[in-house]
Amino acid sequence: MNLDTLKAAVALLDSISAQPASTAQSQLGRKVIIRSREAGVIFGDYVGNDGSTVHVTNARQLWKWKATQGLSLIDVATYGVDPNECNFSTAAATLTVFNACALIDVTSTASASIEAV
Repeated sequence: MNLDTLKAAVALLDSISAQPASTAQSQLGRKVIIRSREAGVIFGDYVGNDGSTVHVTNARQLWKWKATQGLSLIDVATYGVDPNECNFSTAAATLTVFNACALIDVTSTASASIEAV
């Protein structure tokens, strides 16, 4: 390795570390739905993540749901739920979800309907 290669590597590392925080990290407190491999589906306030480990507060486990429009969790996060067709846990103060395979932002309309169940 010569001096020019080393300078280029240092410049590259400087440019990477100067990048702004990711969108996910910069929007702490937003409402999210997490799908995990072992814990099922969780709704809560995003606190942060370490790879596939996601931290939330005011967490509720969604056992059974029906979107007001559509079928998927993305529809739940977008349009909300039919409260007569849902079964959710009470809220936990904090929750760490391991092995999350999806993190879905929730609209304010959907959030209000989920919180009303």
